Amino acid sequence: GKMGRVWMLAALTCLSYCSGPALSRRTVTVIPEDVRPGYTVRRLRPSPLHTGYTLAHTPVAQYFAILEDGLVMTTADLRPLVNLPINLGVLEETPNTTSSHTLHMYVLDRADMISFDQTLLEGAKVKENSPTGSRVKGIGPLVANGIGAGGPIKYSIVGGNDHGAFSISHNDSGAYLLTARVLDREHRAQYKLNVQASDNKGIDRANTHILVDILDENDNSPVFDKRLYRFSLAKVNGTEWKRFTNIGRVHATDADGDRLAYRLKDSSRIVIIVPQTGEILLTGDPALNTEYEVIVESHDLRIPSRLSKPSKVYLEFNEEEMDNVIHREKRRVTRAVRPTKRIEFTEGEGETEGRIVFQLEKETERETFKIRDENPWVTVEPNGAVRVKKKWDYEELGPEKTIDFWVTITNAGVGGR
Repeated sequence: GKMGRVWMLAALTCLSYCSGPALSRRTVTVIPEDVRPGYTVRRLRPSPLHTGYTLAHTPVAQYFAILEDGLVMTTADLRPLVNLPINLGVLEETPNTTSSHTLHMYVLDRADMISFDQTLLEGAKVKENSPTGSRVKGIGPLVANGIGAGGPIKYSIVGGNDHGAFSISHNDSGAYLLTARVLDREHRAQYKLNVQASDNKGIDRANTHILVDILDENDNSPVFDKRLYRFSLAKVNGTEWKRFTNIGRVHATDADGDRLAYRLKDSSRIVIIVPQTGEILLTGDPALNTEYEVIVESHDLRIPSRLSKPSKVYLEFNEEEMDNVIHREKRRVTRAVRPTKRIEFTEGEGETEGRIVFQLEKETERETFKIRDENPWVTVEPNGAVRVKKKWDYEELGPEKTIDFWVTITNAGVGGR
């Protein structure tokens, strides 16, 4: 036992003077040279049968002390140890054995220690679907302060890089953040990367975080909820079809979150579709007990626009007996809709804000008008005057180049709409 202990101490003494292999970044504790005595270096975890700690008798032991609970601290000015690798031997006593630990430390001038000016860098961005190797914009080359233990600073991503989305490229002009694969904003819109700067020996290091926003690209077409819709409408024997009755509604979604518009692929003499809502309204006089087929499409309101795959709509028009009418009316509510007004204007006619561009017609003097949904381009006054709300811009009107809005008409005489 004694011979083994003497050999162990000799080995620890050699560690204090020999440079040995390159130190691992995970085991080296970096200490600023200007810390005062009593600075905590680290704390050892004692074994279950631990009875005490002592430092191996080496030249560097005079700068440190270890307490019974395993806390290692400084006891002197460390400036003589600047830029020197330190291997501090620690002996742990148990009732039957003595085990050894080696603490690897490195003392650096505080001005040389690696650091970032910010712990969080924002404003980084890249378009989705950008080719692999595209440079992330919004931030310049990565820059850390200090030189650490020497050699060029290396940068790496140590966290937040799910599925290897990004990489760092080093060249003569600096280190830049690049895409490492094609990114999809609909899958993930933002990344928070943990980026580490380390010296050439892997001893000193510092970390910062980079928020990268994935910019949307119009890469998704609208998709209808159904490939086939069926709607039916019935009337009582002897009555007339009510113009602009709401037969049904189609609906599509867009993975990019864009606003959508609807249209018929081919014009129909029987129905129209409301571009903003997808509602199908009766406009013609269909034959009874017949079925009509129309094709509907949806497109997003972006430039350039993307078009959906078409969807089929089957419309059935039947006749009901009088005793069935009451039952149908209990579950079907229709709303009176006046004919759609379509008026053509030039861009110049909408230049003056507040100008009346046209007047809605009243059927009775008691009617008042109100725009149903907020519209950025026009307002509707209670008397039916349609005014320019914001100067019209042809380029901002979208692919259809229309200003579409619904107006609610209230008849004050009967309290209805």
